[in-house]
Amino acid sequence: MKPIPLILQTLYQDLMQAHLDRAPAEMAGSPHLRETGGKAFWYVTVRAPGGAHKQHFIGPDDDKTRARIERWKAARDDARAFRANASEKAAALRAARLPALDMTTGKVLRALAQAGAFRLGGVLVGTHAYRLYDLELGARFSSKTTAITADVDLASFEKLSLALDDHAEPELPEVLSALGLSPVSSLDRNKPTRWRMTDSDFVVDFLSPSFDEKEGAQKLEALGVWSQGLHFLNFLIRDPIPAVALYREGVLVQIPRPERFAIHKLIVASRRRGPGRAKAEKDLEQARSLALALADARPHELGAAFSEALEHGVAWRKAIEASFKRAPDIRETVENTI
Repeated sequence: MKPIPLILQTLYQDLMQAHLDRAPAEMAGSPHLRETGGKAFWYVTVRAPGGAHKQHFIGPDDDKTRARIERWKAARDDARAFRANASEKAAALRAARLPALDMTTGKVLRALAQAGAFRLGGVLVGTHAYRLYDLELGARFSSKTTAITADVDLASFEKLSLALDDHAEPELPEVLSALGLSPVSSLDRNKPTRWRMTDSDFVVDFLSPSFDEKEGAQKLEALGVWSQGLHFLNFLIRDPIPAVALYREGVLVQIPRPERFAIHKLIVASRRRGPGRAKAEKDLEQARSLALALADARPHELGAAFSEALEHGVAWRKAIEASFKRAPDIRETVENTI
């Protein structure tokens, strides 16, 4: 693992802060609080085409959201100045050979972000999220354990999507169709959870945590798409963090916390069946690289995530133990953090 120079780490943090401080288009209105499901959230009222008014979700009522709103009110960023500033920083990071998006993935993630997918609770998972941990943790390690992937995995909580009372504009099926992606036939043709680009291996998968025995399709109302329900995914995408993927001026996304990603990979590796077993080794390599980086930089966070996973029950402990038996070095690294 080779440390990323501090000047590049600082440049990335400046780039991310510029994105976080940028007032989105919906901030043309005045933010206000609303109670939803016993919790308070910030919304803004905007005038839609035709004169109707709509409520747009901003974020939960916490210190971070309040601080961002105050910065937005004070700045009302000039779009041209933002793009010039952010593009310069992103270009410098790409020139330093830090993980960047290929053109197809960049276009898709940028379009999803502009439609509000990440603002409305979407979390980028899978290899594209893993590659962003180099910049998050300040060390180069993802290039050793990742191959070029044509998959984009986007996950969200079904209940959160229902509670927001807001939706992507345009809805994601329209965005994907405009990019040349079509729904892939599934057992239920009316509930496609995977979209594929014409004459290409490029796919976008929508995922959501499943709390039922059957991992069936679930509707993500805020995004306008169906998602594949998966067990253990709730642990991965809870309390995500912001990140900027390097494409053009950067794409602001949400990714899982690295310590959750590492422990989740241990669980996933042991559940691979059939043709999917070939991916188990990649899961373990990603868990190993992250565990080593976190044990050095953030041991408390890794230990806390590991302890939390063990407390979820027998099935979780068995899955982790199965991976530990295949990779005892990861066991030693993780268990030494608690």
